[in-house]
Amino acid sequence: MINAPIRMPGLTGVEAARRVRAVAWMLAWMLAGLPLGACLAAGERINIIAEEWAPYSYAEGDAVKGLSVDVVQALARTLQVPIKIELLPSMRAALVLDRQPRTMMISMLRTPERESRYKWIGPLAETSIYFYKRKGSALEINSLEDAKKVPLICSRQAGLAVARLKAAGFTNLNARGYDGPSVYRMLLFGRCDLAVSDTPVGVARALQQMGFSPDAVVRTPLKLLSLPLYIASSKDIPDAEIDRWQAELSALKQSGAFQALLGTYGE
Repeated sequence: MINAPIRMPGLTGVEAARRVRAVAWMLAWMLAGLPLGACLAAGERINIIAEEWAPYSYAEGDAVKGLSVDVVQALARTLQVPIKIELLPSMRAALVLDRQPRTMMISMLRTPERESRYKWIGPLAETSIYFYKRKGSALEINSLEDAKKVPLICSRQAGLAVARLKAAGFTNLNARGYDGPSVYRMLLFGRCDLAVSDTPVGVARALQQMGFSPDAVVRTPLKLLSLPLYIASSKDIPDAEIDRWQAELSALKQSGAFQALLGTYGE
């Protein structure tokens, strides 16, 4: 047999190799016959919603991909639960989660304000969101008070980041972004002085999508928030069902497949 290099469209050789290893781990885990999922009858369908927030969930052509997507698909297969995944704008995703029964949002930061509104499965990752400036900008910020003094800060229209900024008394927001690339595009084109929206991995992906170099924006020392990322569930899903999802996630982590996935997405 001739050993040929692994090639996948849009991925470097190292990234492709990581993806193959992660898939191998996932297959080994699913084929291992873990008792939690293997003995379950097929469950009632769950509606899975996500927002554009790389690397956890994002559109790639007609498909929805990302770390959280891969994890949820693996758990659903093992639990034999049919799912339907839909990518929605941030504001609509929050409304759907609040109003539609048997729904999970697969990338939500768990906060005290949100704690009683949903049921939780996780954590999937620890996330941090920083303020960014354009390359070459002389702007220096080290505190939220410093950030309040700049002319304009770009953010998404909805989500935890802009909610935290408003709650902290920011009045200099240009909250017109509908996804990561749109926020950092406004920063790069000079429509604001700072931008805050995504994790460092998400910012790197946004720049790549737009065709900019990774150093086109600069991360400042100022962190807006640092919180764990969870799957949030509508409260009508029974606790016993949530417990099964949580148990399968724990099994996935113990198998080594979860860590392989984290490496695939640069986490």
